[in-house]
Amino acid sequence: MIKPSFGQITRLAFTLLLGAIGGAVFFYLDLPLAWMLGSMTFTTIAAFAGAPVRLHMPLRMAMVAVLGTLLGSAFTPHILDQLQHWGAGVLVMVVFVTTMTAASVGFLMWFGKMDRTTAYFAGTPGGLGEMTIIGEQQGGDPRTIALVHATRIFVVVFLLPLFLTTVQHLDIPNTARVLASRPTAHGGELAILAVCAVIGFFLGQYLRLPGGRILGPMSVSAAAYLSGIVHGRPPAELIAIAQVVIGSAIGARFVGLNLRQTGKPIFLAICSAIFMLAMAAIFASVIAPWLGLPMHALLLALSPGGLAEMSLIALALGVDTAFIATMHLVRILLIVTLAPIFFRVLNWGNSGK
Repeated sequence: MIKPSFGQITRLAFTLLLGAIGGAVFFYLDLPLAWMLGSMTFTTIAAFAGAPVRLHMPLRMAMVAVLGTLLGSAFTPHILDQLQHWGAGVLVMVVFVTTMTAASVGFLMWFGKMDRTTAYFAGTPGGLGEMTIIGEQQGGDPRTIALVHATRIFVVVFLLPLFLTTVQHLDIPNTARVLASRPTAHGGELAILAVCAVIGFFLGQYLRLPGGRILGPMSVSAAAYLSGIVHGRPPAELIAIAQVVIGSAIGARFVGLNLRQTGKPIFLAICSAIFMLAMAAIFASVIAPWLGLPMHALLLALSPGGLAEMSLIALALGVDTAFIATMHLVRILLIVTLAPIFFRVLNWGNSGK
């Protein structure tokens, strides 16, 4: 294992400090999801300004495991009463992901003039890492694919809370405040949750599941909550730290980019993300009454943001977090498993345009 250099540690510390300052500013202004949106905003601005921000994946993965453990707390015995919504939700997700992918790929190809391979793997509503790797193997431009996905996540995570508060008139308190009002795990329960996070993380890695870094801890934690071994939730301070790390990691993805050179794909990604959000809002408005769900709950389930980020918004709203997290896992599973298959069926290969 290669140890990080002093310079890398310094850049990481600077990034986290900057993210924490951004989170504190947003928290002081009482903005929704303050710690995540604040850290994401400040580090993104710093990245484009040329500041030495740094993305440290092991730390982000550790915080994702913490979040997965928290999400497991949403799986309580009464969840059995909600299962009738899940099957219909999966069907809606299949139709929506297919429609959204086709529209996004078409937009990037015909309006954005991207080559077919790059447009295909950049246009999928999820799977940043997997789509970048597979897209490069198929002859696409990995930098553009990663940039479009990173921009999509940023736009969705930033705009969705604003949409919910201004258009839907929902009150999204800071997640840390929500958790602070709930029972917190102490002593033995906290130790059990730590074990759940570690076992779940390595189990997800071993099984190579899509979204395994969050699915593994969530599944093991859910088993602990459903069995009644654990009742309290992870400390609110730890969740605030996880938000800062995850938000800073989003911003740090833009480090080293030159707006003059990357302006076009970023603009296309912003347009595509807004279009995806609009489609999700329309789907949710029409279909949510049929499923017996609130519009904002289905919107959160369909929005093409990151699983971790969408789950944090669900936690802040106090909606059915288990349903929303599960639907996003379904979305990731569909994209990671089916997107490469459909690409081969289309026989686009390395044929460029």
